[in-house]
Amino acid sequence: MSAVTPTNLQKFRQSGAVRGASWMMLSAFGWTIMISLARGLQDEIHTFEIVFFRSAFALVFFLPWFWGKGFSGVRTQRIGMHMARGLAGLAAIYLLFGALLFIPMGDVAAITFTRPLLASVGAVIFLHEVARGHRWIATGIGMIGAFIIVRPGISPLSPGQIMALACVVAMAVSSLTVKSLARTEHPDVTVMYQIIVFTTLSLIPALFVWTMPTLEQFARLVSLGLAGMLTQRAMTRAYTVADATIVLPFEYTRLPFAALMGLVLFGEFPDQFVWLGGTVIFVATIYMAHRETRDLRAGKEVSP
Repeated sequence: MSAVTPTNLQKFRQSGAVRGASWMMLSAFGWTIMISLARGLQDEIHTFEIVFFRSAFALVFFLPWFWGKGFSGVRTQRIGMHMARGLAGLAAIYLLFGALLFIPMGDVAAITFTRPLLASVGAVIFLHEVARGHRWIATGIGMIGAFIIVRPGISPLSPGQIMALACVVAMAVSSLTVKSLARTEHPDVTVMYQIIVFTTLSLIPALFVWTMPTLEQFARLVSLGLAGMLTQRAMTRAYTVADATIVLPFEYTRLPFAALMGLVLFGEFPDQFVWLGGTVIFVATIYMAHRETRDLRAGKEVSP
């Protein structure tokens, strides 16, 4: 076995940074493909049915992992927390796809950038993590960015903006349950239960609005499920191989990806306020991640 030298360690860290950035950009691209497919299908198929197929096909694509692990690989003593995570995540998907009916994809992408900030504050309140000042500073700056995007009092809040903001709350709740589950559960086990809850519960409302998809629609729904699974798995891997300060900047590529896809496919493009607000939120998130990483390396008590 070769010795671990400072040079080899530096090369490993650089490799991890490149891989982390690549995984996060792949996740951002997969997310853009997912919402683009959902946006295109909403004029033909009800959102409830789209969410069900997104979940069902994600489950199909995840089955090879399940067969490899078997039932013993998904045993858990925290089924209640898995249910809570699934319900929060399902609500987020409904709200995300619902917002696409009213506002451009780029607007939705920019508003969802507030998720890490809101989740960080929630971790202090509900998971009793250390209430560091930089978390509150970053959250305050991020909220300013959100206000720039939605401009309450200057222009009326649209249903799409309200849904996108509610989606962020649901995403933050989902993130908090994942943080709790990460203390005892393997990440793939958490994803597996999430998909099972998604598929089971989303079938019920879908049955009330069901229309049989055509072959062409069916192919797009399959692609939607694949893109949804790719988004989650790629993001998980990004945070596994590199620090948050490295991978978070590349999550920002969701905005240009979504803006370009929205322009090409639907003739929609975010205005200057969305770009400005999204950038402010991005800066706040990077600041918070940088301070969290610095505290961790300094040996302070930080969240897992």
